[in-house]
Amino acid sequence: MESSKPITIAYIEDDPVVRAAYQNRLVKHGFHVEIAPDGLLAMKLLSSMIPDLVILDLMMPKFDGVEVFKFMQSKSHLRTVPVIILSTNTVIDVNEEYVLEQASKRLIKQHCNFNVMLAAIEEVLAA
Repeated sequence: MESSKPITIAYIEDDPVVRAAYQNRLVKHGFHVEIAPDGLLAMKLLSSMIPDLVILDLMMPKFDGVEVFKFMQSKSHLRTVPVIILSTNTVIDVNEEYVLEQASKRLIKQHCNFNVMLAAIEEVLAA
């Protein structure tokens, strides 16, 4: 029997508690998860791999999620990778709004739990 390669998710989140909780649940559901705790490490990670999906926090140190998204859009090998944005309800910056419109899916952090995230992942990967 042929075994399929696990889906690789680049999970970019600076909050260590949130990151660990979601990472552990994603791994238990059979995903391979690569993590980056800030925008700079996210760009380094994405320079060395092409994930099947990116889960991207907008508010992070070093480079924020908007800058990471723009970095991805500037690279031909990353441009088509689906991105799920994790954000707060309040978007003030026009650049952030642009990114939210370009992303595959947007999840509001305050309303997100693992089941919501898993359903979003399945929806985006099926598209």
